[in-house]
Amino acid sequence: MKYLFVLMTAILSITCYSQTQGDINQNAYDEFKEADKKLNEVYRTIISEYKKDTIFINNLVKSQRLWIQFRDAELEMKYPQYGGKYYGSVLPMCKALYLKNLTNQRIETLKNWIKGADEGEACNGSVNMKTTLNPTSIKKALIRKDRSIVLTANMKTDHRIVGFKKKNIYSKKMILLSIFTHEVENNPFNCKYGAYYDTNGMGDMRLKYISTEDDFIKVEILKDDKKLDKVYMLKDKFEFLK
Repeated sequence: MKYLFVLMTAILSITCYSQTQGDINQNAYDEFKEADKKLNEVYRTIISEYKKDTIFINNLVKSQRLWIQFRDAELEMKYPQYGGKYYGSVLPMCKALYLKNLTNQRIETLKNWIKGADEGEACNGSVNMKTTLNPTSIKKALIRKDRSIVLTANMKTDHRIVGFKKKNIYSKKMILLSIFTHEVENNPFNCKYGAYYDTNGMGDMRLKYISTEDDFIKVEILKDDKKLDKVYMLKDKFEFLK
């Protein structure tokens, strides 16, 4: 019994410490790269949504370049290269985590241009005003038993349904169904498959429900019953017909 206990303890010790510092460093670096990827998605979304405001776009590009310089300078300030000083094998992990935190802060800053400013905000500057939906009168799209998706515009209700390229609201917007005239007429998000008031206005295109994945539903865009593409839409915008 004593030997069995010793053996189990040894196995647990090996399991707990099987991850090397190199593995931990790599995990931290992967986390930073994931944050950096999200930052790029947010940045590209802003570029797309504000493309007509060329002065702002030029300033945004300049700001992002300067921020990268600032980020690198912050890292050097945090971990100076002292002559002869050795931070140890954890240094790559520490650097990656610090870069991740700085990147997440930048993401939160840039998100303001996507979220939009509240109506009446005096200091919104270049941030567009929100086009808000009335939460008490939001209309949902319907998913029929044959998996077809229908949405009929009604001036007494509000709706805005976006088809994203990925399961990420900061990924490229591919198609838009909106009650707002300026969004339908101007296609401000430069959606590849257009902007429409409802599914009736999509011409020979239609939408088909495929599956539910986390907070999204996967939807096929069809044209003449042939698949054009797949997109992801927030599932809370839909209702299944029984």
